[in-house]
Formats: sequence, structure tokens, C-alpha cells
Amino acid sequence: MTNGIDISIIIPAYNEAKRLPPFLSRVIAFCKNSQKRYEIIIVDDGSNDGTYETAASFKPQFVDLVLIRIPDNSGKGYAVKTGFLRARGDVAVFLDADGSVEPDEIEKNLHYLAGGGYDIFVGSRVLRGEFQILEIRWYRKIPGAFFRFLVRTLLFKNIQDTQCGFKMFRKEVVNPIFSRNCLKGFGFDFEILFIANKLGYKIKEGAVSWKHIPKSKVNMLIDPFKTCIDILKVRTLHQAVCNQQTQKDYLKD
Repeated sequence: MTNGIDISIIIPAYNEAKRLPPFLSRVIAFCKNSQKRYEIIIVDDGSNDGTYETAASFKPQFVDLVLIRIPDNSGKGYAVKTGFLRARGDVAVFLDADGSVEPDEIEKNLHYLAGGGYDIFVGSRVLRGEFQILEIRWYRKIPGAFFRFLVRTLLFKNIQDTQCGFKMFRKEVVNPIFSRNCLKGFGFDFEILFIANKLGYKIKEGAVSWKHIPKSKVNMLIDPFKTCIDILKVRTLHQAVCNQQTQKDYLKD
């Protein structure tokens, strides 16, 4: 056991002062009711709406609540990476601050990592499972299908849903993967999975429940184009040996 912590939950948050409190309350209640010891890491990604102060107000309710403040908005990928590299648990998982995936999915799927022979569990809205509940808006399905086609064609074929905001990692694989992660935006999801595949880690994709939360930060017109560019960046950054200057050039936004 690492520092007495079994599982670390990382929640990246950017201007989530309104949506974070109800979800964080549910996460804390879940952790308190579990027989495992959790830590919750909130990474405030340069918010300007009081997200950090809102998260800090929950500190008296949960002793293992860790707060990290990034001075300037740097992207979800950077926030997740920051949280994972600070995590102390034997297993590290990230959840989106909007609460689209509930924390009970952690222990439903933990057996894949704890004795199941897998290094990573990837939550999926594409695969179907018993008791799974999905609330996906129709207008997200078409670009999602096109994106999955690109990933399977250009990166890897063993994962159908790379963008679901629920992924779990054994502690031993966190540093080898996230120390190589370069993309700071939404493209980090398929980048870390591409790296994991290249390193030979065993990945299990499984169905999780997911619900649509209003006021998504995904721009359905612009983000798909950015994602296509990120796919090409991942191939360039990790298919061949790249020097640091090449990586810096690709990371300029």
C-alpha cells in the first residue's frame, strides 16, 4: 500500500464553481462509505470563478482532499497529468467535474486491476453492459463515430471509446505513461492510451453508465478539427524518437 491510500480520484476543474459542489458531495459520500481509503485530488486549471475556493470549502468534510491550483488555464490534459503525478494511491482514476460518470463505477470495475491482470481500465459509452444507463445526445453521435474511425485507423484498434471521462490506472504505470504525455488539451486521452499501447500495458475497456450534463465545454464545431490535428501530433510525437525541441514546437497553441 502506498502511504495508506488505496485509490486516488483526480478531478480536473476549470470554472466549475457551480457544477462541482453537488458532484464533490457525492464523491465524498462514496469515499466515506467505502472500506477502502481514498484521496480526492481537485486540480483547478486556472479558474476565475472561485472554483478553488469552492473546492477548499469541502476540506473539513474529508481529510484526504488535496487541492492543486494551476495559475493559468493550461488544458484538461495538463490538469489531469498534474493530478496523476501527485497521486499516492495504488490505483489512480480521473473523473470529470461535471459528474457525467458517478464514482461507484470505480469499485464496480476495480477487479480488473486488482488481480484481474490489467494495468488500465477505460470506461466506454460504446460498449454495452448489464444495468448500464446512457444518456447521450444525438448530435454527439455522428462526430463521435467519425472520430472513433480516425483513432482506429491512425492510432490503435483495441479501444472504441477513448474520450469517456473515466479511466483507471495501476500506480506502477502512471509515471511511465504520464511522464511521456505532451498534449495539454482534450487530445490527451488518446495520447496516453497510445503511449500505453506502445509500452505494452494491458488495457481493459468496459461499459460504464454515463449521463449528459448541460453546458458541456466541448465545442462541437471547432473541437473535432482540433482533435484531428492532435491525432497527427500523437503519431509524430510517439511513433518516432523526438527531441525536446520538436515536442515544444508541436505543443505551441
